[in-house]
Amino acid sequence: MKNKFTLFTLIFSILSIGYLFAEKQTNVTPTFSKLLDPSGNTDNKKYYKRNSKIKFKSSEVLVKFKDKAGDSVKSYAVSSFNGKVLNDLGETGISQVELREGQTVEEAIAEYSTHPDVEFVQPNYIYHANNSPDDPIYNQLWGMNNTGQNVITATYSFNNPGTSTSDMRMESAWDVNTDCTNTIVAVVDSGVNYNHQDLSTNMWSSGSCVSDKGVSLGSCSNGWNYVNNNNDPMDLNGHGTHVAGTIGAKGNNATGVAGVCWTAKIMAVRVLDQSGSGDTATIIKGINFAVRNGAKVLNLSLGGPDYDSAMRSAIASAGSNYDALFVVAAGNDGSDLNSDNSYPCEYDEANILCVAALDQKFQLASFSNYDSSKKNVDIGAPGTNIRSTWAGAEATYNLPFTSWLTDNILGTGWNTAGCSIYSLVLYLSTSCSTAISGISNSGYLSNSYALAYAPITITSGAEAVTARMNLFIDTEAGYDGINLYASNSTSESVVFNSSNLVGSLSGERDGQIISNYEVAAPNCVHSSNCSFGYEFISDSTVNRAGVAVTVFNLITLDVDNIAQYNTINGTSMATPHVAGLATLLRSFNPKFTYADTITAIIAGGTATSSIQNITKYGKAANGNGAIRNLEAPINLSVDVP
Repeated sequence: MKNKFTLFTLIFSILSIGYLFAEKQTNVTPTFSKLLDPSGNTDNKKYYKRNSKIKFKSSEVLVKFKDKAGDSVKSYAVSSFNGKVLNDLGETGISQVELREGQTVEEAIAEYSTHPDVEFVQPNYIYHANNSPDDPIYNQLWGMNNTGQNVITATYSFNNPGTSTSDMRMESAWDVNTDCTNTIVAVVDSGVNYNHQDLSTNMWSSGSCVSDKGVSLGSCSNGWNYVNNNNDPMDLNGHGTHVAGTIGAKGNNATGVAGVCWTAKIMAVRVLDQSGSGDTATIIKGINFAVRNGAKVLNLSLGGPDYDSAMRSAIASAGSNYDALFVVAAGNDGSDLNSDNSYPCEYDEANILCVAALDQKFQLASFSNYDSSKKNVDIGAPGTNIRSTWAGAEATYNLPFTSWLTDNILGTGWNTAGCSIYSLVLYLSTSCSTAISGISNSGYLSNSYALAYAPITITSGAEAVTARMNLFIDTEAGYDGINLYASNSTSESVVFNSSNLVGSLSGERDGQIISNYEVAAPNCVHSSNCSFGYEFISDSTVNRAGVAVTVFNLITLDVDNIAQYNTINGTSMATPHVAGLATLLRSFNPKFTYADTITAIIAGGTATSSIQNITKYGKAANGNGAIRNLEAPINLSVDVP
């Protein structure tokens, strides 16, 4: 072979096959300071003290002699440096050499490397097997290490417990590397609770960051908020914090969970609001901020059904101009993307890796999108019953609908009498055996107007209050519908003030249920009371069935509680497993491009029968396989825990 055999190539061979192997190579004289300190620090003794994870025998080195060197040449060379040959390591041509008294490893490498019969010399590294962190919730993280355990906080009932070894083989990968500090990973999401006990030490900061347009912002801590256009990317939803924990929760700190990257640089980029929604322009600004400030891996656990040229262009530009890798979610519609749509998963840019969700037996999760055309969904990863960090303590409050049926009614009123399907019905006569006087059997009346509201006592310390509901809505599109109001007042005149308007819904939906519809109630934050109201308005034309509220809750979030964890499901949860792995790989060798990283993840994946014909590669992400399928880094050290 004509390629140069570097010090690290040998180290990588040890990791890959468990014994030393060297082919005939051209002579290389390694520079020890470059090999052991990727930061460029030339004071190696300081580096050893700073980086306690690099461990090797202080009194030995391994010397690879050229093929022509016989035993006498080896002995003479070693004795000329006052060393001693302890062992010859078989046909590898490598000798285990004891150093002279007082000689350091770095001094020995510098000296032996000058000898004309030496091909290379390196430390005698120490390795550790089965690198399992001591985090107390780690035994619930089946995606990292599946022992067939029962996830006690499960929210997805299928295949729990799962099958042993149906996981990402992260413990074997961590034997090679646990350090992600060489690569910034951006969580482009609802923000991150940067004060969380498992995340605070792994958050990104910069003394000289720039805006999405490249304008200097001075110093930045944690990231940026493009929802409110400020420097506080606090998560008021929970989703982004959960994603961040899977990527990079602090590992082996005897606290909570462990992320794929035990030490990380997590950049929080808030582009989704309190309800988990965001628009194209906001997301593009977040992407531009991330890549301009050095993010090489971006996690986008978000999606939509419509092709978006602007979004696609931003992703492509980030790849070509900044070598940025986008790890994106396949979507949670349970659909075949051969006929349905989910973007950005379906963009065919080379810097996108799209992830489907697998359950604890490595079966495709029931909700996960897939692709029978095998074009866009690339790989699978753990996505059910995923335990991770959460933005804060949540409390849920139910609103008793019956309290709305007293003096709070104007117009012709809300009807619950005789309704067999819906708990609360506005002008819905056809689903009730008893109709309110004045409502025709054909639907709500022309020019109808009605109000209903009720107060709820809530936690006064909440930083976020969200109304979540299931709705039946059948109104004339663009003309009839409901407005939603939230206020900390109990006065009707105050509640239905325009300043308290938090949402609006209308449209011809043929009586479909809108599930888990969320709206933020900012006026209820830091209050002990929240009044929520509905306003129904119709014009004089087409009258449909009406509106029904079937479930209503208020959810409060206290982000000052920094020790919260949650178990949820989704391709959004599968995506950060792969984003974390990509970050781990790029930190292992920062010279890897996004293409190198994707190649390693795919090549090292586990062939998985359940997704063989419905994903591009038919594989599940495998940390151990990926890190051992990398081309050996040049001029970097192995970081051995």
